[in-house]
Formats: sequence, structure tokens, C-alpha cells
Amino acid sequence: MAIYSNFRVDIPNGEGVHTKTAGAKGEKYVYKYVRYFRNADGKPRNQAKSIGKYDMATGKMFPNANYFELYNIDPAMPNIDVWDYGYTYLVLKACQDTGLTDCLTDAFGKERTMDILVMASYIIREGSAMDGIDDWQQRNHFPNCNRLLTSQSTSKIFAKITAGQMNNFFVKWVKAAMGTGCVCYDVTSISSYARQMPAVERGYNRDGEDIAQFNLGMFCDEASKIPVYYNCYNESLTDKTNLSYVLTNDEAVGIKRVKMVVDGGFLDKECLASLSKLCSTFIVGLPTHLKESQSILADHGGNVENYANQLDVPHTFCIAVDCEVQGVSGKILLYFDALSHVFLCNELAEKINRLKAELAKSKHYPKNHLSRFELYFTLTKHEKGAGFDYCVDVQKVENIRQSKGFF
Repeated sequence: MAIYSNFRVDIPNGEGVHTKTAGAKGEKYVYKYVRYFRNADGKPRNQAKSIGKYDMATGKMFPNANYFELYNIDPAMPNIDVWDYGYTYLVLKACQDTGLTDCLTDAFGKERTMDILVMASYIIREGSAMDGIDDWQQRNHFPNCNRLLTSQSTSKIFAKITAGQMNNFFVKWVKAAMGTGCVCYDVTSISSYARQMPAVERGYNRDGEDIAQFNLGMFCDEASKIPVYYNCYNESLTDKTNLSYVLTNDEAVGIKRVKMVVDGGFLDKECLASLSKLCSTFIVGLPTHLKESQSILADHGGNVENYANQLDVPHTFCIAVDCEVQGVSGKILLYFDALSHVFLCNELAEKINRLKAELAKSKHYPKNHLSRFELYFTLTKHEKGAGFDYCVDVQKVENIRQSKGFF
């Protein structure tokens, strides 16, 4: 428990306040009884908490965080002759210049805004654990900030921030921070040991850690790269499930010019409908194994590698095909990389040769590994004995070859 050694307070006169000598130096500490009870034998017992360190010179004490919490007092900033001010000056100037300070003040009030700026400055500089914020604040100068924050008081501040206040802030911040271009959106996962946060759940951990997570979706202004809105959601929810909810929310706070570039994991009927309705434009990856992809490839694949369709990217061609995918109209952009086609076909031939050599050495029908071979071979088990015959299924292999290099 950190001691506020920069200032002293009078020792409280209330019931249960007492001093104890502790440590090799024989220093005195001030305690307060916080609980009286009887043990299993019926004997009276008590529990005390340290509230500060006794100062022999003045008869007062240097308080700790327990003192402020038990007596419901906001600690005042101590009188200090020398402060660190470079970092906090830059933070406060950036907040003022971007309009962030005004948006926070409108949404949370002047006093709470300063609390938020102090906490955010501490998190950026020192990390997310709030244990040392009181010591840090005593070294770093925040003009017009007269209240010393503690780990306990920051927890209360976080708990008092309402969804309505946050929404009000985002409405104002979006207006202040967004430029005339578009906004972009991305999702990441944040690992956490927290047990009281409903959004923290076990799911796919992007960092490969055996820890629960929550998801954070972030919108940034395309030109300035400034974050304008975020949304947290449960780890168990997939990105495509949550996207419709996120897009509805961002429209409510004033983000109306959204362009999306998302991977094939978002190719879902409901998700596509939301993208079409709520985005200015969007591009979504189309996995090649889907029936829509196979149909486009069968109908148009032979027409792509044509001089008229060549792009500025070497050996790459593209055609646009009007289509409808899961109820949403748009264009399929079918690309073909001729060099990639050659490399991938060579890799395929090498793989088939390796499998062929493996089959040649095998004396038993590979019933436990059929999936490795059936994609490229026809295997016939002998009616008697464990032997088998095999041959390359030329048509299967040719169908696979034809799709190489397309995306």
C-alpha cells in the first residue's frame, strides 16, 4: 500500500484508531479497526487496516489509500516544488487541439474530464494497471487538477460512467474528429484475466495464448488515422455476427460514410445484407470453394487470360462479372495470376509424385489415410488379400489445375 510521503494529515480521533511499531527500524504505523467479531470459540476478535505512517517529528501521519477510502476523502494534490511536465503538456495540448477536451467536458463535466485525462495519460505511459497512479500523479503536473486519484477511486470512476454518457461523447467526438473522407474498421482481441467482465470469454485466441479474451472493434478516420469510435463485444461472438450490430451503432453516433474491405469469413447472407444497407461501398473476399465461385470460374475462367484484361501488375488479369450472391447484387472481380498458376501447378505435380511413390511402397490398402489420396487417385482394393491398385484420376487433377492462380 503506497504511502503519500509528500504530505501529512492529522491522525483521526475516531474509535478504533491506534498505532503499532513494525519493521527492523521500529517505525510506527497508524491502524483503524474495521471489523469486530467473535471467533469459533466465542472470543472477541478484531480486524484492522493500516491507514498511514506515523511522523515522529510532527505527531501527524503520512496517509495511504486506505485512509482516503475509509474516511471517504478525495486526496488533495501535495505541495511539490519540482514536477515533471513535458509528457503531460503534450497530452493536454493534443487533447485541446483535436477538440477532445471539449467533447469530454460536454459529455462528462469538467471535473470528471480531468480525471479521465489523468487516467488515460497514466495508461498510455505506464500500462493499464491502476495500482501506481497515485505515485505517478504526484510526480507529473496536471494544471488545475487538485484531486489525487487512487486505484480505488479510479475503479469508482469507471463504474459511474454510463452508456448514455459514452454515447453522447461519441456523437460529439465523431463530429469533431472525422474528416471529409471515409472511415475504416478493424477488429482485434485483447487477452484478460478479468473475472467480472461479461465480455471476457474463451474463444479463438489470435495471440495463441491460453487466456480468455474480449473483442475490440475500432473505427478510424482514413485520412488522419485518429480513432473515432470503438465497440467491445464477447469473444464467443464471431466477427460476422457482430458486424451488423456494429454498423447500426456507428450510424447512430454519426458515422455514415463507411467503406468495408473484409475477408471471406464475412460472407454470410445476413452480414452481406447489412453491408449493402449500411455501407457506402464494400469489398468481401469470395472463397473459391463456394458454389458461386465455382460457377463463375466455370463460366468465365477461360476468358480471363486475355490482353484486354491485363492489369498494371505483371502477369495478372481481371474481369468484372455482374452477379447476385446470397441476395445481394454486385460485381465479381475474377483475377488470374499466370505466374502463380505455373508455380502452383508445379507444386501440385510434385505432390502427386510424392503420393504416387508412397502408394508404390505400400503393401496394404490405405484405408486410414484415404482422404490424402482420393483427391488425386482412384484406388481399388483387391477382393482377396490386403493389396490394391491405383491410378491418377486425370480429370480430378485437371479440374484442380484449372483453378490454380485464380482468386
